[in-house]
Amino acid sequence: MTMTPQQTPDWENPKVVGINKMAPRADSVPFPNAATALNGERAASPYFRLLNGDWKFNWVGKPADRPVDFFRNDYDDSSWKAIAVPSCWEVKGYGIPIYSNIRYPHGANPPFIPHDYNPVGSYRTKFTHSRDWAGRRTIIRFAGVYSAFYIWVNGKKVGYSEDSKGPAEFDLTDYVETGENLLAVEVYRWCDGSYLEDQDMFRFGGIFRDVSLLSIPKLQIGDFGWTCELNGEQANLQVQTTVENASESDAGFSIDIDLYDAAGIKQQLATTTVSGLRPGAESSPEITASVLNPEFWSNEKPYLYRLMLTLKDAAGRIIDVRTCRVGLREIEIKN
Repeated sequence: MTMTPQQTPDWENPKVVGINKMAPRADSVPFPNAATALNGERAASPYFRLLNGDWKFNWVGKPADRPVDFFRNDYDDSSWKAIAVPSCWEVKGYGIPIYSNIRYPHGANPPFIPHDYNPVGSYRTKFTHSRDWAGRRTIIRFAGVYSAFYIWVNGKKVGYSEDSKGPAEFDLTDYVETGENLLAVEVYRWCDGSYLEDQDMFRFGGIFRDVSLLSIPKLQIGDFGWTCELNGEQANLQVQTTVENASESDAGFSIDIDLYDAAGIKQQLATTTVSGLRPGAESSPEITASVLNPEFWSNEKPYLYRLMLTLKDAAGRIIDVRTCRVGLREIEIKN
C-alpha cells in the first residue's frame, strides 16, 4: 500500500526530528550550593536521579508487530523479560549487530525505511517522584538512543526524538505524579535520520546510554558556555549564559562566576545582575573576566580548573548552581 503524506510516520519524515523535545544545551546538572557542586559529581546532587536498571522489554522485527497499547497503565507486561538499561538489545540476544562501512544496513530509498524489517523495542519501567521536587520542573534526559523513540508517562504521550548520538530532554512536569509513575518508551532501530548516521561502525538498537531525571528551578541556568583568550601571562574568560524564567512573575537575578583551582581555592571572577525578566522569557548575559596568575593547560601539564556559576534571586538567595571543568589555553595557526 502506498502511504499518503498524512500516513507517513514520524520516523520517515525529514521534517520531524523531535516532538515536544527541549532545545539542546550544554550538559550540566543542577546543584543546591557550591559545596555540593565542588567535585562535580552528579550523584551528589539531590536534584539528579538515574533511572538505569532492569526494565521490562519486548522486541519485534517490524513495526506492524509491535504492541501498540503497551504504554497504558493497565497493560499486562508480566510475560515480558527484563533488559538492562543502558544496553544495545543485539548483545542481549534480540536481533543481530550489523557491521557495514559502505553499504546501508537497510534498503536505500531515502527518507524511507523498510517496513518488513525495522526492529522495534518496547520498554516499561516505574519510578518514584519525590515530594522534595514539588514546585520545581522535572526533566527526563536520554543520553543516547538508537535511533528514534517515543515516550509516554502514566499513559500520556510526551513526545518523540531522533538523533542517535545526541541527548534528548523532555519536560515531565505536567505528566508526573507524586509517588509511583509509569515510563514507557518505544524505540525504532532505523529512521530517516539513519541515512545521515551511516558510518564505518557496528549498528545497534536500543537505549544505549544513561536515562536520568533532573529537578530544575523555575528560574534556572538553562545553558552556558565559555571561551578563553590569552594575553601574555593573563587569561581572559568570556562566559555565555542563558537564564530562563518559567515562573509566573517577573524575576530579577544575579550570576556569580567563580573559578576554583586544583586545590579548591576560589577566585571570584565577576558578578552580573539582571532585573525584570518576564515570565516565559530568557536572558543571555555574557560575562568577561580576567584570571590572575593562571595555570595554563598543556599536553605535558593538563591543568584543569572548575568553573562555577551561581544563580541568585533578587533577594540574594541561591537558586541554581552549575559547574564544569575548564582548561586555560589558546590554539592558533599562523601563516
